[in-house]
Amino acid sequence: MIGTKARQHWILLVLYGAVALPAMAQPVPRRDDPAADGWDTEVFSAAVESQLKRVGALLLDPAKIGPGTLAVLATDKVICTPLRDDDATRVFDDGMIVADRNDGNAGPRAARHRGKEGLAEALRDLATSHAGNTDRRVKFKVFRIQNQVDQVVTRQFFSASGRGPNGSFEQHAVWDCAWTAAGDGPPRLTSIILRDFEQTQLRGTDQTLFGDCTVSVLGSNDSFQQQIMRGTVDWAGQVQSALGLDLSGYQGLAVGDANGDGLEDVYVCQAGGLPNRLFMQNLDGTAGDRSMAAGVDLLDRTNSALFIDLDNDGDQDLAVGTRPALLLMSNDGSGRFKLRRSLPHVTRAYTMAAADYDNDGRLDLYVCRYAPDEVKWDTAPGPIPYHDANNGPANYLLRNQGGWRFVDVTERVGMDTANRRFSFAAAWEDFDNDGDQDLYVANDFGRNCLYRNDGGHFANVAELAGVEDIASGMSASWGDIDRDGFMDLYVSNMFSGAGGRIAYQRRFGPGRSRTTLEHYQRMARGNTLFVNGGDGSFRDVSDQAGVTMGRWAWGSVFADLNNDGWQDILVANGFLSSESSGDL
Repeated sequence: MIGTKARQHWILLVLYGAVALPAMAQPVPRRDDPAADGWDTEVFSAAVESQLKRVGALLLDPAKIGPGTLAVLATDKVICTPLRDDDATRVFDDGMIVADRNDGNAGPRAARHRGKEGLAEALRDLATSHAGNTDRRVKFKVFRIQNQVDQVVTRQFFSASGRGPNGSFEQHAVWDCAWTAAGDGPPRLTSIILRDFEQTQLRGTDQTLFGDCTVSVLGSNDSFQQQIMRGTVDWAGQVQSALGLDLSGYQGLAVGDANGDGLEDVYVCQAGGLPNRLFMQNLDGTAGDRSMAAGVDLLDRTNSALFIDLDNDGDQDLAVGTRPALLLMSNDGSGRFKLRRSLPHVTRAYTMAAADYDNDGRLDLYVCRYAPDEVKWDTAPGPIPYHDANNGPANYLLRNQGGWRFVDVTERVGMDTANRRFSFAAAWEDFDNDGDQDLYVANDFGRNCLYRNDGGHFANVAELAGVEDIASGMSASWGDIDRDGFMDLYVSNMFSGAGGRIAYQRRFGPGRSRTTLEHYQRMARGNTLFVNGGDGSFRDVSDQAGVTMGRWAWGSVFADLNNDGWQDILVANGFLSSESSGDL
């Protein structure tokens, strides 16, 4: 059995470690049982999730909504606010996309609907806004729970989407629900209060802004059909584990013009034992596999790659982060590569970022490393302390000396400060507009780093600038969201509904300081948007901007998706891909 304090720490390991660090987590013989461990709030939350699924099913089939079908869901005296907001403010309209929002700052809404018939009316009204749409989906996610004297209150995200003759739509809201706390049956609703509401619609007959063209672009390649589409789970039974096959999916890709024809190509990193693939774009938009001819079909486990001109000859060379070494390969200009340098001391390069940090005309490389060099994965130590870890491997800043010579200058230039964290990504940018490139590093399990560049020497000013962002840092992206000439910062983290519920319970973390508890709570919140004040400091505007909920976010990037001159945010999220409906 796990002791009380150890159990509480272990629960957070389950919530985050199993996702962020599956290879290093201690093996767990069985899934944790909240009932056996005395976590009544989690048992209750599971029961609430079941009830909310019933609500979602009714919203998809509104003809069944009525007092009779609500008997198992609500009490006779249930009260409810309107569940969609007709008074929401139009916050965006470019002729194609329309967005209406009410963030609840005006105060709580009045509960106009009473009894089961009133609740049925509110649900039918919400369902009506989906009428005529196909491919409809409804989802709830409980992220807060609080025991009160005679009831339990939960806070949850509500989301709905669908496609109709006039375009696709999405609804996102936050509901506060009160439930009966006792009884032999499932919890029943005593009230629903709508807090935040947002509705977005894409006008026109086009159903979405983007279409999946993967098969039409890559489908004619045997490697796509026979290797990539089979998936790592299938390959796990075919490839020796000694080759470094990784089931956790920590493989990246690089995009660049490999053969100088003006078209972007893509290099796909693969797990150990499977060849990396270079797909070169054709004039008709398809892409052909040129991996072998280009000399880049490496079999080593590869986490990251960059197309980058390392020798200043005008073509895109290739940096490849394999498990044994960092490989630097020159491009002959036609898309054929030759190994120029192998750096065996730079292993497990999870991600890389390039910039000319010293303004000498040559691009330098920063390498993020997440996993230790050589460990037995089932016995590797986890992050210590969990919310502020400093026992990870060191990152490297490699100065380009010319002639394919690269020197580790990490310590010499001041970047060895706070350099033992679990780094997932880094992004260069001149955030203070002084003419040299600074670096932001997103770290899992704790504080991030902002290395300010002062003439080629760096100082970690993350705390001073207000961008430590204690969370599960996955990626960072720079963009000028307010067009004031100073670059702002978006950091993707991991939103956790379970973490949001557990970390706010009184029995969680007895003996921990208030600050430590707030750090754990912050880790569950999600993504962060920092606005650059122009004076070396940043403001966290995540909540008012509505950008915290990125689910289990990994990558993020600023991009003007609708060509209106303003920077939008694109977030890649998720973790497992399989046939199981329980995917994260």
